[in-house]
Amino acid sequence: MGREVLKGSRQERRETRRRHLTAAHSKGAVVDLTFAADITVDGDVGMSDRLPELASELVVQRPNLLLAVGGDVIKPLFEASKGSIPIVGGVSDSPMRAGIAVSLARPGKIFTGITFLTDEMAAKRIELLKEVAPNARRVAVIFNPLHFDDEVAFARRGAESLGIELTTHPIDSVADVDVALYAASASGAESLLVISSRLTGIVAAKIAQYGQEHRLPVIASWREFVASGALLSYGPSRIFEAKRLASYVQKVLNGEKPADLPIEQPVKFVLVINLCWHL
Repeated sequence: MGREVLKGSRQERRETRRRHLTAAHSKGAVVDLTFAADITVDGDVGMSDRLPELASELVVQRPNLLLAVGGDVIKPLFEASKGSIPIVGGVSDSPMRAGIAVSLARPGKIFTGITFLTDEMAAKRIELLKEVAPNARRVAVIFNPLHFDDEVAFARRGAESLGIELTTHPIDSVADVDVALYAASASGAESLLVISSRLTGIVAAKIAQYGQEHRLPVIASWREFVASGALLSYGPSRIFEAKRLASYVQKVLNGEKPADLPIEQPVKFVLVINLCWHL
C-alpha cells in the first residue's frame, strides 16, 4: 500500500480521466463517454438524467469500442448498445450485481475492465478512521443513493465490529448537502464517511469545509477528497489503473472478446493523509 501526503491539484479528477483517454487513444480509435459525463455532471450540477440519452447518441455513431469509467456511465452504455459494441471501463460496484458481467473470471458479456473494490474496502476505511480518531463512536455516512453499490452496507458491518454507530444521510442533488450535513451533526456524529460518487465528488470541498469547521474528520476513497480538504482517503490508484485499462483497449481492438477477458481487481492502493488537518 502506498502512503502519500497530498498537496495536489483540485484538477486531479479531470487529469485522471484524460489519462484514460490518452492511453486508450494510443492504442486505436475510441469513443469515450467520460467527457459526455463531464458535460452532464459538471455542467449540470450533478444531474445525470441525460446519461441514457448521451449513451444512445454515442452508440448511434457505431464506434469500434466504448471506454467509460463509473457504473453510472457504463450501465447506460451497456443498455444502449444492446450487446453490439464492446465496452471497456472501471466500476466501483460489483459488475455481477450491476448485470454487466457473469463473473470476474469470465465476464460473458460485452463489458470488461477493472473493478475498484470500493465496496469491500469500506470496512478498511472505518478501521483507518478508528486509528486516527479513536474517540469517534458515531459516524455519519454521506452518500448518493442513485450511485449503485453496497459500500454503505460494508461500512456498517465494519463499524459494528468496532462498536461504532453509523447513521446514513442520502443526497440526490447538490441542494441536499446542507440538509444532510446538518442532520449528521444533529445525530451526534463525530466523523463523516463520504461514499464516493460523481455527486459527492462535486460537493467534496463543501463537505470537507463543514468537517473542518465542526471538527469532524472526513474520510473517503479517492485522493481528490483530500485535495478538497478531507482528513484522509484510502483506495486504488486511479492513475495507475488507467494505464491498465489501456491494455484492455488494445486487446479488444485487436479482436479479443470482452466476454473472454477477466475483469481484474486493483493492485495498487494509496493512503493519502492531509497533514494540514488538526484533530
